[in-house]
Amino acid sequence: MGLDIALPATTNELTTRRQVIIRLLFGLGIILIGGLIAAFLWFVIARPVKVLPRGEPLPPFALTDQRGNRLLDSDLRGRMVFISLMHSRCGDECAEQNRRLLELRQALQTAGRLGSEVLFLTITLDPAHDTPADLSALAGQLGVDPQSWRFVTGDPRDVKMLVGGGLGVYYTEPDETGKLYAERRTFLIDPVGNVRTSYPADGPPLAIALRDVDLIAREMGSQGAMRLVYEASHLFVCYPE
Repeated sequence: MGLDIALPATTNELTTRRQVIIRLLFGLGIILIGGLIAAFLWFVIARPVKVLPRGEPLPPFALTDQRGNRLLDSDLRGRMVFISLMHSRCGDECAEQNRRLLELRQALQTAGRLGSEVLFLTITLDPAHDTPADLSALAGQLGVDPQSWRFVTGDPRDVKMLVGGGLGVYYTEPDETGKLYAERRTFLIDPVGNVRTSYPADGPPLAIALRDVDLIAREMGSQGAMRLVYEASHLFVCYPE
């Protein structure tokens, strides 16, 4: 009975094996790259997760609310904030904005999100005139709770820095009748203080504002792999239409 003795592979055999391995690795690489491209195209086209653009953070501020209490930017952290711009002598010019904000406030209250998840902040554009008492009267006219809706005033320079510098809104000094020009908008701030979106001067449409609150809540609550998916959504600009 003979013994089977393994003979060393010849140079040609080694070359052939090496070529087979290289071809296999090359094929696997092509499959992997193709899969990544397909996943990228699917993500861009299907947009399985949508996010709001992540804007600049609000600058630090210290203002005074309608009850005379100091309000710092850090006091708003941990909750979303709808920031609106008006003043006590705004009158009919702000009527539609107020109506939409009150409608949104009611919807959030009904959903159990007012105060716990979402706050409202109104910044006066006439801080030289509007005292905390003036803003308290305005809040009383609207019938809103000071715990969930703060009206703030302060040094005109501080207000200008926040509104003009932080929110990018241009406005003029009021005339003797209290009228002023302003590129007035309503802004939505996320729980870490970033500006996420803004709405027209007449206030946020209810359905869109509620959708945006949901988008931010889901993103901020994501963890683990889903957090990476949300970051990819920002990278691929998966914004709602």
